[in-house]
Amino acid sequence: MGQVRSFDPDERLDRAVDAFWQNGFEGSAVQALCKAMGIFPGSLYGTYGDKQQLFVQAVDRYMSTVSAEAIEILGRQASGLAAVRAYFLRLIDGIIDGKRQWGCLVTNTIVELAQRDPEIKALVDIHLARLETAFAGAIVRAREAGEIPAETSLDSAAFLVCVVQGLNVLAKTKPPRHRLDLIVSTALAALGAGGLAR
Repeated sequence: MGQVRSFDPDERLDRAVDAFWQNGFEGSAVQALCKAMGIFPGSLYGTYGDKQQLFVQAVDRYMSTVSAEAIEILGRQASGLAAVRAYFLRLIDGIIDGKRQWGCLVTNTIVELAQRDPEIKALVDIHLARLETAFAGAIVRAREAGEIPAETSLDSAAFLVCVVQGLNVLAKTKPPRHRLDLIVSTALAALGAGGLAR
C-alpha cells in the first residue's frame, strides 16, 4: 500500500521541482527523485503518474510559484524602469546567492526538451509570453513617465526576455556579480535607460 495519504503532495512536488531544476529531466532517475521527494516509487506513480507526468507538473508548479513571483515584480511599481531594474536585481541575487545558480527550470527545459516534446514546448511558450507581456507593460509605464525615450519599441520586451534567458544559461558558469551587472546595465542602456543603479 502506498503513502499517498501520508504526505503533502504539493510539498513533495516542490522537492521534485528542486531535483529537476538542479539535474534536468534526463539527469533525474526515478530512484533519485523518490529519494529527493522522500517517497517510495509506488507513491510517486500513484500520486503523480510516471516521470514525464511528474516533470510536467513540476514545470507547471515552478511557473506558478517561482516564475510568477518574479514576473509579479514587473507590475508591482508605478515606475516601469524601477520595476525592470528590480526584476534584474532579484535575478542577479538569485544567481549569486540562491537557487538561480542552477539556471532557470524553464530555460533549462527549453534547452533540454522543448524541441522534441510538444507538451513541454507549449508550457514554456506560455511562460515566455507572460514574461514578455510583463516587460512590455513596464516599458509602456517607463515611456509614459519619460524614464526612457517615447519612441522605445515594445519589441524591446522580447529583447529583455532574451537577456533573461541568456543570464539563466550563464548562471551555470557561476559568473561574478560585476559581470552580471555589466550585462544588465548594457541591456538597460540599449533602452535608453542608463545603467543598473543599486
